[in-house]
Amino acid sequence: MSPVLLLLAAGPARAEAAPRISDSIIQIGIVQKAPSVVLRAYGGFSVVDQKTGETHELKDREDYAVEAGRGALRFGPYRFLGQVRLIPKSAEDFVQIGEPRVGAPAGRYHGSLLVRHDSDATLTVVQETGIEEYLYGVLAKEMSPEWEPEALKAQAVVSRTFTLTNLGKFGRAGFDFSVDQRSQVYAGLDSRDERATAAVRATQGEVLFHQGKVVKAFFHACCGGATSNVGATWGNGEKAERPVRGVKDRWCSASPHMEWTAYFTFADILHAINRHGKMALRLKGIGRGAEDATGRLKTIKLFTDAGTVVVRANEFRNWMGSTDLKSAFIERITRRKKGYAFSGRGFGHGVGLCQWGAQAMALKGKSYREILEHYFPGADVVQRED
Repeated sequence: MSPVLLLLAAGPARAEAAPRISDSIIQIGIVQKAPSVVLRAYGGFSVVDQKTGETHELKDREDYAVEAGRGALRFGPYRFLGQVRLIPKSAEDFVQIGEPRVGAPAGRYHGSLLVRHDSDATLTVVQETGIEEYLYGVLAKEMSPEWEPEALKAQAVVSRTFTLTNLGKFGRAGFDFSVDQRSQVYAGLDSRDERATAAVRATQGEVLFHQGKVVKAFFHACCGGATSNVGATWGNGEKAERPVRGVKDRWCSASPHMEWTAYFTFADILHAINRHGKMALRLKGIGRGAEDATGRLKTIKLFTDAGTVVVRANEFRNWMGSTDLKSAFIERITRRKKGYAFSGRGFGHGVGLCQWGAQAMALKGKSYREILEHYFPGADVVQRED
């Protein structure tokens, strides 16, 4: 989906013109590949078969079991041949998705909803909503709403920028964003918080902009003393624009993630290697691979009886669990009797906004614009005009 809203410079005037960017409707994959769900409408909703035009009014607060059958979608007492759309009568109406009676997750979502019958006899539920509304459900999941207002505002600008530059990421699945960390964590109405919502409203429409385009902005929990070059982290380092090349950072030194250790047995590591298609029976050793300018590992070498496996450090984190192996800022790898100990700094990929650093800057009286200037040097904060 292509953006189309006018951006106006919110800071000092620059020679470059801001592009038109859209606060268009975005699509979020709320439920993916499920055999069935239970929907309950709160308020007035119509359900429309988009293939035949068949329309029914849903009863308020009544459960509708939705199942993906062969060639049709069963929606309570109705049978639809195509994708169906749930259309609210007012902006306050919402739908609860889940099966709360048996303890399965349930969530509440505003806006128009699509229920699609997939070819493998499963269904996908997609929410359609505006970017600002989406951010209301993102911000408190991505940063503690207990934190300083200026830190929350900085996060709001970065999250909005991330949203605009990642539209269509899950296009093959039929939507823009997932609800988990592959995009930004999102839980609709259930993840809203007044303080986080206030930060979104205070920065409404503002994004990071550099040399004629929106910055490909990212964020993470703690950088460990220096943020990383986006290119060094994910490749094409020479192409990284100035705002995401990385900066030295003293602000996150008080973070509980500043230093960490993790331990994995030989069996844990060998299992991870085999699970990812590299068959081996014995782990002989682990070596440090290439480093970026901050000292983060770009690659890790795994020596096995089947040969040497060279894996990107951030991929290895995912193999072992990114909440245990907190970052690629690994300072020591030490062989123990039954496994390996890892010592490092920071939490996350290290690119863009350091959230603990942003909080520390806010506590010292820095504004959200000063925070963003530190982590994205050379970028302007610009505001779209609705």
